[in-house]
Amino acid sequence: FMTCTVSPFDMIRTRLMNQPADARIYNNAADCLVKIVRNEGPLTLWRGFIPIWSRFAPTTTLQLIIFEQLRSAMGMKAL
Repeated sequence: FMTCTVSPFDMIRTRLMNQPADARIYNNAADCLVKIVRNEGPLTLWRGFIPIWSRFAPTTTLQLIIFEQLRSAMGMKAL
């Protein structure tokens, strides 16, 4: 779920950071969003979903496992 919500913002951030300094393509994040959706379609915002997911999934899984182990070590019930 997190990847679905983060992916569009990651696309906008990447586009803003990679635009040439001397020829600004986008004025701000909102302008970038509008231009991407208008020129390339709304699904473009989720391009790169798999790499983002593959970065978040292992981290989130490990965090949940460690959290449950710490709760157990402190004598608390698992969620």
